[in-house]
Amino acid sequence: MTTLHRAALSLSLLLAASGCRGRDPSRAALPESFTAVDDRAPAPRRVVCLVPSATELVFALGAGDRVVGVSTYDDFPPEVTRLPRIGGMTNPSFEGIAALRPDAIVGVEGPTDLTALRRLRSLGIRVVVPRVESIEEVLSGVDLFGRLLRRAPEAAALRRRIASELDAVRARVANRPRPKTLVVLGRRPLVVAGPGSWIDEVLTLSGGANVVTAGGRYPTIPRESLAALAPEAILDLTGHADGAQLQGELDGVDLPAVRNHRVTTLSDPMFLRPGPRVTEAARQIAAALHPD
Repeated sequence: MTTLHRAALSLSLLLAASGCRGRDPSRAALPESFTAVDDRAPAPRRVVCLVPSATELVFALGAGDRVVGVSTYDDFPPEVTRLPRIGGMTNPSFEGIAALRPDAIVGVEGPTDLTALRRLRSLGIRVVVPRVESIEEVLSGVDLFGRLLRRAPEAAALRRRIASELDAVRARVANRPRPKTLVVLGRRPLVVAGPGSWIDEVLTLSGGANVVTAGGRYPTIPRESLAALAPEAILDLTGHADGAQLQGELDGVDLPAVRNHRVTTLSDPMFLRPGPRVTEAARQIAAALHPD
């Protein structure tokens, strides 16, 4: 799977998680039973992960050896490439999951619908699906998975590390001018990061100012509106390997970012995955916006 395909799939997951595909009743807020952990139950030994964000959390807690199946979209850490695939976010293979004999299934709220989660639970398997659409929710997800996996000390250490590394990024950019930044997530149509989105939060922490201030968390905007936005920097998160391609596409538009060659490609899908690698995402965005 190419970087472009991985980024496109990660964007689909992000849009689904943030409710940008409309109000589907099967994707309403999950009942507490899917977001709580029974501390009296034994620690799971065989875990299936429904989405990459959940997989990365489990591995970050040092419990990757318990993962027996992952989604079609998983590509990190490298060990997951050797694991069985159990389908996608909306079409998990129930038979494939059952064959792996898991005693826990983990995901994140949004990408997997409630109907699928209920069917998975009907197999007699614990299903834990927290909401992770902000940095604070990622930290809460660390705690929740730490309890589920009986890795509470590791969860506390991971939480401290994430908070400390994000504080270091904040300190690095604290006294610097914040360039007006456009974050491009899709090209045709032009999908961008809007206010209140995961990317918007990481961008702000990393020393940027989002030029998109209305239209929802992941709006589609006409190219004709770019001149009025006048971004001073553009971050291309679409997964295209060649950042010059987007620069070339925008050469006909009078934008400060284009004139000053401040169009940067960041192609790793981690930028679109709320999870433990938020620290690396923040560092790379800060370096792109404040290279000196």
